[in-house]
Amino acid sequence: MSDVFWSLTLLYALGFGGAFVALVLTGQLVARDALLHGYPPAIQQRYGPQSARGRRVARWTSAGTALLLVATPLLGMLSLAHHTGALPGFWDGFVFGSVLFATLAAADLVILDWWLFCTPRSRLFVLPGTEGMPEYTDRAFHVRVLVPAPVPWPLLAIPGYGLAVGGGAALAGVLV
Repeated sequence: MSDVFWSLTLLYALGFGGAFVALVLTGQLVARDALLHGYPPAIQQRYGPQSARGRRVARWTSAGTALLLVATPLLGMLSLAHHTGALPGFWDGFVFGSVLFATLAAADLVILDWWLFCTPRSRLFVLPGTEGMPEYTDRAFHVRVLVPAPVPWPLLAIPGYGLAVGGGAALAGVLV
């Protein structure tokens, strides 16, 4: 894989991670309980049911994430084809997709969960009536969500997404 491939892959991965973080933060600004389903159980219990606005924003955030998951590899593969003069193959798509999803997982864990959620001075994620709960600083909770026992399915989604993007690239190569 060429320098052009790695440069474009890293550029798209950083853009993808940044767009995901921006999407989630925008959702939080609109409805602070939009991500309630991802909060530690004790916080969910104390807060109570998610608001109607939170449910709507959660749906829009999920739709935006799905759009990012489809559009980014499509644009990335087209960009690779344009810059290299050849259609990307399966392995190009596999690596591209795996790097994208690994970036998503890292951005979610490090930026959103550990830095913003677990930092007590960050009020963006603290729900009314749950201020001061120790669960807000439990970084291990977020690791357990990313790597649940016995099957770490979120981590398995990284090569799974790579397979999907690689398969799409290979199929496009056959059809074109």
